[in-house]
Amino acid sequence: MSLLTSQAVEVTDEDRVELQSHFPYAGVKLSELSVQEERVILYFLRGMSKAAAGRAAGYKNQDSVYEVFKKPKVQQAVQYLREEMREEVKFDRNTATQMYLEAHRKSATSTEEKNVVDSLCKLHGLFAPEQATQVNINVDKLERLERLPDSELLKLAGVDTQYLEPKGE
Repeated sequence: MSLLTSQAVEVTDEDRVELQSHFPYAGVKLSELSVQEERVILYFLRGMSKAAAGRAAGYKNQDSVYEVFKKPKVQQAVQYLREEMREEVKFDRNTATQMYLEAHRKSATSTEEKNVVDSLCKLHGLFAPEQATQVNINVDKLERLERLPDSELLKLAGVDTQYLEPKGE
């Protein structure tokens, strides 16, 4: 797949034909996407942001560009084509591990070594995700919440009411 090979970010009819040749494998029918949607996908896959891809494809309104990217068939096509590009580049976890190990070998300080080891641990899922405390407060009216005293707000948050009081030692 040569969707990444061109240097300038331009979309030709040949690029669209190649994109359409991947549609059956992505689960997209030929008539399900407009020419403009195909162009925005191609620009996006070439490295443009969604907004820039939309402008390049001729969309006048950014909101309509984001709506295009919410369509299930567009998401299917983008996901499939990204996977194809990833396979073409052959970049996977093993390649990343080899690159990190090379960086570790070349590191000059213990800080660089530690950063590489941390990155390897993240890559291989060895760090347990930190569990942040989440407080959900359902309020009918924002004005009512704004008028509550600190002690009531602390109760709603599930914190001791003496939380804000300084402790004399």
